[in-house]
Amino acid sequence: MMSRKRRIVFSIIVAAIPLVILAGTELLLRLTGWFAQEPLLVEVPGSEGTLVGFNPFVGRRYFDASQSAVPMMTPDVFQYAKSSVNFRVLCLGESSTGGFPFECQVPFPRQLRQILTEAYPNRRVEVLDAGMSAISSYVIVDLLPELLDTSPDLVVVYAGHNEFYGRYGSASSLFPGGNDLRVRAALAAQKTRLGQMVRRIVAWFRPSTADSVASATLMERVIGDQLIRMDSPRYERTKEAFRRNLERIADACQARGIPVIFGTLVSNDRNMPPFHAQEEPAGVEAATVREHLRKGEVLLDAGRWQVALVELVPVADRDPRNADACYCVARALMMKGDTTAARALFTRARDCDVMRFRAPSDFNAVIAGVARERGAGLVDIADVFAARSPGRIIGGEWICDHLHPTPQGYYVMAASYFVGMQRLHLLPPPDSTFHPRATAYGVTALDWDIGMMKIFLTTHRWPFRATPVTLDDYVPVGDTTTARIAHEYLYGHNVWSRAHNDMAQEYLHRGKFELARREYEAVAVYSPEDPWPYRMMAETYGTEKNLPLRSAALREALRRPGPQGMLAYQLGLCEMEMKHTAKAIRAMGVAAEAPEFDQDERQNARFYLAGLLSDAGQMKDALALVQVMLQEDSTYVPALKLRAMLRGTQ
Repeated sequence: MMSRKRRIVFSIIVAAIPLVILAGTELLLRLTGWFAQEPLLVEVPGSEGTLVGFNPFVGRRYFDASQSAVPMMTPDVFQYAKSSVNFRVLCLGESSTGGFPFECQVPFPRQLRQILTEAYPNRRVEVLDAGMSAISSYVIVDLLPELLDTSPDLVVVYAGHNEFYGRYGSASSLFPGGNDLRVRAALAAQKTRLGQMVRRIVAWFRPSTADSVASATLMERVIGDQLIRMDSPRYERTKEAFRRNLERIADACQARGIPVIFGTLVSNDRNMPPFHAQEEPAGVEAATVREHLRKGEVLLDAGRWQVALVELVPVADRDPRNADACYCVARALMMKGDTTAARALFTRARDCDVMRFRAPSDFNAVIAGVARERGAGLVDIADVFAARSPGRIIGGEWICDHLHPTPQGYYVMAASYFVGMQRLHLLPPPDSTFHPRATAYGVTALDWDIGMMKIFLTTHRWPFRATPVTLDDYVPVGDTTTARIAHEYLYGHNVWSRAHNDMAQEYLHRGKFELARREYEAVAVYSPEDPWPYRMMAETYGTEKNLPLRSAALREALRRPGPQGMLAYQLGLCEMEMKHTAKAIRAMGVAAEAPEFDQDERQNARFYLAGLLSDAGQMKDALALVQVMLQEDSTYVPALKLRAMLRGTQ
């Protein structure tokens, strides 16, 4: 018989065999490079590793494209090794951090970058947007170690609306959360090659989802358990999980010595009815409640708030958590002018909405509590928005749907975070010439129409109140032209800068030069290193014969990387026309040495430079330059004539 000691050893060996097989498989997969997780950072081609960008497809880590749309991350590009003179801000969050439904220069990280750039013109500022739609705070925590490897000087967090239905949310259909240990184990497993292999094998054998379902909006696809009542076990577990994840974010940042600022959440309370009120028990009484609500809404739509209150108040008194009743009574009180009571009921209607696409008030209390307990910064964005809203009730003037800000709302968010940064003294006082502006940077009617058209159909179907509409029913924010160009962009070429150029060309055709320049300004705000929008603005000023502003635009273009010969040549001609000879000489000197110029272009620039030197009385330098031109081409007639003229004046 086997001794007890041998039996123990044998048992250990038997138990270890599966672990050895798993470890060996993981090692083999790593050595072969198979089943790697989608990277967060990707190298910019041609940069030799100095520049990296956020991988827009990193969402594939968490979403299966065959089952739902995969949200994308903004492909921000930045230096992998951050310079000590750079100030880098990392923005974490969900769709509102990404700027949905608007694009490019509208999201608050872009607006914050513009504010910081103007406030600190002598410092290089970077604001990285790591927002991604339909994710919960679990995904943010999972990505956080890699995101912090980008060496931010500050982390800004705006998150909390997706804790129920976002990826790994407690009521998500994609991966039902609610159990902290299970969610964290699943996230840890998917980081392994073995976990990725299993995940892809499951996806291969999973029945294909119908195209109509796979292409459905994320709002439709993420819903699992639709109805979560306040103070229910699921509600409390979700709130606690949110608290723990915010604490994990704060602790991870603190461990690396990185300050963090949390922001409270905003939503449309005044103009967005509850998605789903708490169900009444079936029967005559439930039917009576629904009839009172129906009559009350009809009366409110007719402006008869006094009679509506008679219908609605008994329902709200009987069930203070009936979200529809609270909302309707709040509308009536708003019409009456009692904004204090209306505000309380609008808030209660949102909090009692059992379809939780909007974070309840409890979550803002969690955010404030974690910020206080962890010594983090706090920006009360909800209070800032409320202060700018009628009766301090946030509505459609700041929120374009149920929770995503308008372009001006995103700017207000950015300005609020800027104030929060000043409170933490993370940077010295702003430049003395800096004055905060009242409106968003670089936002035009086209940007509005791109965003509003994108959500037009969505906001007229479930879970919003269904209304049979098509894009033909869309009413543009701008005019029919902005709507047409927005449609061509969204459903055609998908090139954002082309859309703004098309709009600018339309304005130029109408002779509206300032409106055309605003389209180019939009591109400049989004791509501050691109000289193209400034070159186009310079052309509009040239058409208007506004030489000083043409000169300024050309100088802005020259501050950007890229070929400078033609820009310098145009600047030289502009300064020459304004009789700024010294400035013209400097600009044309750059053009004359431009490596991208061909022989004819270089000779032309040299000819003008020689003439300018002559005008400045620098005859010797002018003749020397003419000799260089003739050495390159002894038959160049303009140089021969200029040499004769110069010799004749000596």
